Amino acid sequence: MATETSTAPGRTSTGRRSRRRGVPVPYDFRRPTKLSRQHARVLEITYETFCRQWATLLSSTLRTTVQVELEGIQQFSYDEYVASLPTPSVMAVFDPQPLVGAGILHLDTPALLSWVDRMLGGNGGGQQPTRALTEIEAVLGRQLIERTLTELAFSLTSVVDLHPSLTSLEQNPQFAQAGSATDVMIVATFEMVLGGVAGRATLAMPLDPLSTALTAAELRVASPEELRTRRLMRDRLDDHLEHIPIDVSVRFAPARLRPDEILALSPGDVLRLPHRSEVPLDIVASGARIATAVAGSRGPRLACLVVPTPEESA
Repeated sequence: MATETSTAPGRTSTGRRSRRRGVPVPYDFRRPTKLSRQHARVLEITYETFCRQWATLLSSTLRTTVQVELEGIQQFSYDEYVASLPTPSVMAVFDPQPLVGAGILHLDTPALLSWVDRMLGGNGGGQQPTRALTEIEAVLGRQLIERTLTELAFSLTSVVDLHPSLTSLEQNPQFAQAGSATDVMIVATFEMVLGGVAGRATLAMPLDPLSTALTAAELRVASPEELRTRRLMRDRLDDHLEHIPIDVSVRFAPARLRPDEILALSPGDVLRLPHRSEVPLDIVASGARIATAVAGSRGPRLACLVVPTPEESA
């Protein structure tokens, strides 16, 4: 069984550049990816367009060459994503209308302070402090982030007619409350280089509404022939799945024993099962109950008769 410890956004080796070098991409089987390969590719193309638009915006605003590159796209729960962000931090929470939920644009604080320095006439160089933003810095940062969200909406035109609006600018990610702990987020990580100084940014969007928008966009651009081919492949897949053998078992109600009772067991001992005679048995496949049955026999073989579940009989 393969397992892999999850990595924090912005500190991963699973991005596109790693794949180009032939480095194996870790996969956590305990947290299966819910974004299809085709949708992930569409997002990569979309975010690459966003990189170019964002780099142009920053270069014109800061009067210097800025490079923005997509490092990779990953899936995290909201709790995992927030826990990976440093404090203090610049966490812009926005409403991605018409998508449900909240989006997050996170920036390194030193990077944003370097931008503000250039916007105020400085050279943006030197070691920037890691501290909370002042009121003036927050206002200038908010203006630049709002323009960035406009470029994001332009880049996502082929997927969804996005109208993002900045709702809050948080400097402590733990106070953001932009989603529940188990909400699944699609997190894109970007590397930005300004004047030889590198910084990172992440863009988190809720998975379910984004997947719905990607599916709708896919249907809009698909030709009738493509749709017919997809239906045919889906029907073939259904036909094959119907004939795959699956192990099925009949299960009694489990018994509970103390550790000392288990250690005292020896051959010949009889365990009393708590299963009442009038209660049907469970028919189980892959750990899931699919029906109920009563025990019986068919010729010399033990068998069971499928009966209605208690819910169906009610």
